[in-house]
Amino acid sequence: MDNLPRFIFYASGILMISAAFTLISSEFLGMINTPSYAGLLVLLGFGLVYMNLVFLSGRRFMRRLQGPNPVPYIFALLVAAPPLVWVQIYDAGLGESELTFMFTVIVACGSGAFFGHRTGLKAQIKFQENLREYLNQDRKTPDDLKDSQNNLNKN
Repeated sequence: MDNLPRFIFYASGILMISAAFTLISSEFLGMINTPSYAGLLVLLGFGLVYMNLVFLSGRRFMRRLQGPNPVPYIFALLVAAPPLVWVQIYDAGLGESELTFMFTVIVACGSGAFFGHRTGLKAQIKFQENLREYLNQDRKTPDDLKDSQNNLNKN
């Protein structure tokens, strides 16, 4: 695998960011038990943060690959592991909402991986087109570049 060092860099970074966010925000986990809309909003906020971590890292990593790859789903596992383990080890005050939080994290990471994979495939196509355009630009002579710029200025 040509991207193994890159994969290890991304995987370790995403694991550290997820663990850091889990540790820093663990004081807010008790707010999920709030019976008002505040508890629901905090739960939704946690889900959105974990989903975006997976989505952004998966899309960015997929951009330079060729074809479909399961990497965003591996990233989803790495992002979901710290909060799920933390909730089991540490009494965060979730009470009866523990399963709800775990389900939210799993669904958020899964949807982030799904949408990150789809967007990553689109980014691959765009990246390859830009790369071909850049490589073809090097093959042109300076006169060809001046002619193309003159044509753009006329339009």
